[in-house]
Amino acid sequence: MNDDTLNLIYGAVDDVNAQSADGPKIAKNEDSRLLGGGSGLDSLTFVNLIVAIEGQLEPLLGKAVLLIDDDNLSLMEDPFRTIGTLRQYVEKVIERAQAA
Repeated sequence: MNDDTLNLIYGAVDDVNAQSADGPKIAKNEDSRLLGGGSGLDSLTFVNLIVAIEGQLEPLLGKAVLLIDDDNLSLMEDPFRTIGTLRQYVEKVIERAQAA
């Protein structure tokens, strides 16, 4: 797996954590739960994380990428469980965007 992808996600986590001064913070490790029981993420924090990742992908790829669309979501089951599954998913989305 690519450390650059993990660093990109961690950069987005830093952005979201900075915006959420009083709310729960997202821990920067691959086992951190994003969705599901015990995650601590509310829907707004999750959406902010996805938008922050998309914002970091755009200059990298030179085009806008949507992480949550039917085509990309078909790449992997449950891509938003943990930071680790999100990392795998983002790598697949990047590969698909670069091939297009």
